[in-house]
Amino acid sequence: MKQLTNRVKLGKSRGLPNLRILRQRKGLSLGQLADLTGLRRDTITHLEAGRVDPEPYHLRILARVLEVRTFELVS
Repeated sequence: MKQLTNRVKLGKSRGLPNLRILRQRKGLSLGQLADLTGLRRDTITHLEAGRVDPEPYHLRILARVLEVRTFELVS
């Protein structure tokens, strides 16, 4: 039996609805946040736009750099 190698996402991704607001409150550009977190700029853009769901390490590193609780990123 052939295995499927592509992951299928069901439903709509939610991303991080407050990420853009929290980033702007800190006065950071996308590039600056990318430099501080080590995440790629396009990853941050996709998270802000809700195109992808965050991985747990995304939440931890973004919360640390933005000096907020992880809960504030997702609520």
